[in-house]
Parts: sequence; C-alpha cells; structure tokens
Amino acid sequence: MADSPSIIDRREYKFLIDRSTAEEVRRAIAPFCELDPFAATSPNKTYTIDTLYLDTDQLSLFWANDHEQVDRIKMRVRAYADAPKSPVFFEVKRRINDVISKSRGRVSRAAWHDVLADASAPLPEGLAPKDRVAVERFVSLARTLRVRPFTLVRYQREPYFSTIDDYARVTFDTNIRAHVLDRLSFEPEGNAWRNLDDAIAQRTLDSLVVLELKFTNHVPLWLVNITQSLGLVRRAFSKYGNSIRAFYSPPDHRVPRLGGWA
Repeated sequence: MADSPSIIDRREYKFLIDRSTAEEVRRAIAPFCELDPFAATSPNKTYTIDTLYLDTDQLSLFWANDHEQVDRIKMRVRAYADAPKSPVFFEVKRRINDVISKSRGRVSRAAWHDVLADASAPLPEGLAPKDRVAVERFVSLARTLRVRPFTLVRYQREPYFSTIDDYARVTFDTNIRAHVLDRLSFEPEGNAWRNLDDAIAQRTLDSLVVLELKFTNHVPLWLVNITQSLGLVRRAFSKYGNSIRAFYSPPDHRVPRLGGWA
C-alpha cells in the first residue's frame, strides 16, 4: 500500500460470489499470486479499510454513477483502521467507459482535515513529490465542486497481487457496512451501521463476497482461464452507491423465501 503509484490507469472486473466460490478462487490464483504483506500480518489475512465518500449537495457524483454516465468520478478519503498512525489518502476515481483512472495522494493524519475544512488553507507541508499532483487535483475538485462528506464505508479486504504480471490484483471484500457521516472524520456518532453485502441487502440466502480483478489494458490469461473455469459472471457493485441507497432510498420490507423473495 505504501509504495503504490499516485496515478493508476487500469480496468476492474467485479463479481458477487458466495463463500464456497471464493475459496475456489483462492485455490485457483495460488500459483500466480501472493497475499499482500500488510494483510499477511493479520490473523484473518485481511485489513480494514475506511472510506469517507464526498459528494455535492445534489449528490451529482452519485447520480452520474447511478445513470452510468460515460465519464464520471468518485471522490473519497481513505484510511486504514488497523494502522491508525498511517497517512490518509485523497483519491479521485475516474471512469470512462470500462477504464479506471485513479489518482491517489497521501496526506498526514494531522493535516488532512484542515486542508479540506478550510477552502483557503494551503496544501499540507512536506508532501512527497509523487503525492503532490494527486493531492492538488483532489483539493481543487473538492473546492470547485464544493463537495462534503455523506457516508463512511468500512469493510475487510483480503488482497493478493500477481507475482508474474506488472500489475494485477485480486481482492475479496467482506463485512461491507456503511454509516451516515456528514463531517470530516472516520468516527461516526452512534452505531447505526447498515450492511451492504448481507442476505437482506443482496436479496440472497447468504452474505456475499465482492471479488475484484484489477489489471491494466489486457486481462492476464490466467485470470481469463479462472473466470471461465469457475463460470464467474460480472456484476456491478458500487460501495458508495449502495451506501447512499441504504440511507436515502425507501426500505425494502421483503424477506427471503426458499423460492426467492416475497
């Protein structure tokens, strides 16, 4: 995580799978991937990600994503809860058709709040050169669009990286939950978390795992073979979009039955 470049152009394929399929995927990627070193130090082989999503008062970024506009962005501040002294990351995730361009710049825990809370605040001192461009872009967009926090999304990530490709990642996200948060913080008041990946939210009989395959322009052949052999089918899953729907859409009172939902 610490050595990731500030700007990445890539593609992302998402799948919603059950836990038994996730175990099959783990076995299949073992010859090609290694567990991220940071996650490897955890007993459950995951780390916790906190993502604070920002949007305009009109939720224009959410609606652009919901309507699948060709060119759209998400703005988020990301932190790693298992490393409370680590920096936070200002991220702009831009999607044009199927290509993702993500800029990511780190800011110290002591400085990130003030630079976003005060529209006249200068950029934090001591930014590394590779982070400055990404931070400048984020702050410029934040002030131009006048975005503010809406939701905090927290989840467990089990990440793997390819040992044979320049850039390829496989991640499993679980225990995905969201909380309304309208201030610049990673600590919501109260305990009104809502699950985004459980059976109720996904209208399934069990909680699901969000599998993401990330790579550059060309899909590695081993990933193609794995998705085909396991019969994986791509399915959209927006953590931000689902978090907004969880709090601002009418509740769905249907319950799971053996034959489906009713």
